Amino acid sequence: MTAMNKNDASMQRLIRPLLWSILAAMAIYGGFVIASDFEGFINSLTKLSLEGWLIVLGLSLCNYCLRFVRWEIYLHRLNSRIPTLQSLAYYLGGFAFTTTPGKAGEAVRSLYLKRHGVSYTNSLAAFFTERFTDLIAMVLLALTAAVMFPDYQWLVMVITAIILALLPVIHAKFFHSALEKQLNKLHSEKIRGIGLHVLELLRSAGSLLRSGPLYTGVILALIAWGAEGIAFYVILQSLDIDTTIKLAVGIYSVSILAGALSLIPGGLGGAEAVMILLLKLVGADTPTAVAATLICRLATLWFAVIIGGIVIAAVEVNNKNNGNQTSNPPQ
Repeated sequence: MTAMNKNDASMQRLIRPLLWSILAAMAIYGGFVIASDFEGFINSLTKLSLEGWLIVLGLSLCNYCLRFVRWEIYLHRLNSRIPTLQSLAYYLGGFAFTTTPGKAGEAVRSLYLKRHGVSYTNSLAAFFTERFTDLIAMVLLALTAAVMFPDYQWLVMVITAIILALLPVIHAKFFHSALEKQLNKLHSEKIRGIGLHVLELLRSAGSLLRSGPLYTGVILALIAWGAEGIAFYVILQSLDIDTTIKLAVGIYSVSILAGALSLIPGGLGGAEAVMILLLKLVGADTPTAVAATLICRLATLWFAVIIGGIVIAAVEVNNKNNGNQTSNPPQ
């Protein structure tokens, strides 16, 4: 079996369970919407004008574009370059798997990038660094709400402590050397091989979490996730929930952090529960808080999943057509 065929087989084994997980998430979410207040949710959708929807979805697109720019910077830093349009297609296609635990399904990009000579180590290092800088940005944005909700300050502080503890570990050469020494002592070749791959990933990620790349990544993440926080503010204003942009961005960030901390696929349930609770604490009634939360998730999480699904389907169709042309050359 050729390397290309092995890669295709790996992709098929990965994508099928991921697709089932997406369908399950959609079914669960649909059930949640119906069980909560379907009629109220539909009525609330109409309160957000066409202009409002365009602004909200436009801000979500801004989020995706800025994160892609950061992704390209990371790949270039790792000397892994492919045509921009193909890279964009693979990046957006990964959003189809956002509802997997920790967004790990988005790492499916690595399988596509492998076809262009990008090693798994480099693509996964870029993916890891993406998640890490997103976490830093969300913590910084969440601080704007933490001061308003003392009961949730512990959440932000715990995540901040974890980040501060991880950064030196990722960089520390003595840690890498000690880990490599321990891995080489292992009798199991399989476990040793996996450990050495993880170590190589940490080393690659470490080069992206220094000075320029780190600050650039965090700044882009702050703007990107801040844009979605502003989109949340637009939604709150349309539903007559009185709040400031600063507080809206903070509530959005704390909620997304809570969802990520729950390790539930896409933060489903955890992010929504915290968002509804925080909105009630600022004076929103339960039906309106639920409606605002569902609209926000529809315009951010599910909008990304839909875009990713369309793009990944187009990529697969294109790959299949190219494969047929290769296997059946013109006479």
